[in-house]
Order: sequence, then structure tokens, then C-alpha cells
Amino acid sequence: MLLNAGAELTGYDVSTVGCLAAHGLEGEFTVIDGSVLDLEGVQKALKQCRVEVCIHLAGQSMIEGATANPLLAFEVNIRGTWNVLEACRRTDSIISVACASSNHTYGPQESSPFREEFPLNQLDIYGASKACADILARSYAHEFDLPAVAVRNTNSYGGGDPHTSHLVTGSVLALLNDERPIIRSDGSPIKAYLHAEDTMAAYMLLAEHAGREEVKGRAFNVAPDEPISVHDLVKTIIRVSGKEHLQPVVQGTDLSQKDFFEHLSNEKIKRVLGWEPQFGLEEGLQKTFAWYEKHGLGWIDQVHV
Repeated sequence: MLLNAGAELTGYDVSTVGCLAAHGLEGEFTVIDGSVLDLEGVQKALKQCRVEVCIHLAGQSMIEGATANPLLAFEVNIRGTWNVLEACRRTDSIISVACASSNHTYGPQESSPFREEFPLNQLDIYGASKACADILARSYAHEFDLPAVAVRNTNSYGGGDPHTSHLVTGSVLALLNDERPIIRSDGSPIKAYLHAEDTMAAYMLLAEHAGREEVKGRAFNVAPDEPISVHDLVKTIIRVSGKEHLQPVVQGTDLSQKDFFEHLSNEKIKRVLGWEPQFGLEEGLQKTFAWYEKHGLGWIDQVHV
């Protein structure tokens, strides 16, 4: 999307292969091999490339992975974020920084939908690490006038997802293999799901306007209008696939989120920046299913290189 918008793009990642190849973008722009844990490396990359807009997406993004290795999650999500922010602060060309926070930071709330001023109550390792990253982004804006914004996006889905265990991706792959999708929970958790193109459009919009007083140093939810239960989501995926004979298997082996409820308000980003999702859930799932149907299974080996 950035390339299509005419951006002069540079990536910075611990891996220079994988998802780009899966999306046909390998070699389309420079990717520097480096870690956000290397402050000098981040700063060197920003300065050498005269970066103006930094979209910080690096992190430990799996809840289970964070629990299994909490020190690494804290290192990457917290120290990695302050390294990026500090490097941006030292780089004269920077005019905007958009930092990935998470819907998961909210945790249990007394009312809904969850607005940006609600407390960040989630205390598992992943949620705590992302809450710290969220506060760091807003702190650098407050303390140093850095044009930074924290982006609390909800669950994203779409083609080429390297996390094949994610509910949407796993269900689509099962259906393409003529297998019944598996629901590891009891189907009761209620969350929101947003097509990745809508998520990224919000990041680009927030990055574009991060210097505005009503955006700088603030957090913004990025979510569709309504959440959906896991059971109803999988049923919708089955419907768009046209394979309604393959009904889900509800295992109920993971009840850690039984009766979980999460509903983020998107009123603020709509009001301040005019953002609206371009894909309804069914349309987004149709687009996603078509991507996997077209690309087969070869892309999996690419993203896991």
C-alpha cells in the first residue's frame, strides 16, 4: 500500500525474506537486516535513509509466545520500542512516528465499547508489554514533542498471514483442505476482526497526521463497528467458502478466554480523521479466502523461512 502510494520505502527487520516473497514484493524495496534491540543500528538506518515517517510494527506479536518467553517479549516490545522512539528523536528528518500498540492492552472493563481513555487493565505478559510500549510512545510525544501516536488495532486478518494458527487463517486453510475448522475454545469469546488493508490504511492515515495536536501523543483504536463471537466468525468463514458441509469442530480444550468480551470504540478515529473500514466482515473474508485459494500452500514455506 505504501509503494502504491508512491512512498520511497525502506524496511528494517531481523528477517529480510518471507512475507515479502509471499506477496510478490521481494526486491521491490530495500530491507535492512537489523534488530530493534540495536539502538545504534536503528538510528543509523533512519539517518542514512533520511526517513521522514516511521511505522513501528516490530515486536513479539503472539500471546502464547510472550508467555513462553517473557524476558524476550519485554525486551522486544518495551526496549525495542524505546530504542525506535529514541532513534527517531535523534533523527532530524523524522516528521511522524506511528507505534503499534494493541487491542489486548484493555483487558476486562466495566462498560463497552472501550474508549481510548479507559484503563489498560490487561496483565498477561503480552498485554503488559504492549501497554508499556503504548505509554512510551505517548511519553516521548509529551516529553520531547516527538510526533508519535499509539495505534491500538484489533485482530487483523488477510492473505499471507504467517501466523497460520490464527483463527481466520487456520479455518480458511482447513476448508481449502476439505477439513472441518477447529475451534479450540468453546466458541464463546467475542472479539472484533478487521481486514489487514483497513488496518494498514488506518496506520497510514495516523502516520500522515501524527504531527497534528489532536493526534500527537494520543492513542487511537482501530476496529470495526461491531465484534463477533468465535463461533459465528467461523460459521461466516464456512459460508463464504461455500463448504457448509464442513461444520466446525468445537474442542473446548482452551477455555482461558471463556465468555471473553472485547469491543473497541472506533468513534475517535472516525471523528478526528474520517477513517472508515472499507470491508465489511463478510466481504473481507471473501477477499481473504480468494487469496488463499489462488496462492495454494506454497506461500507457507516462504513466510516461515
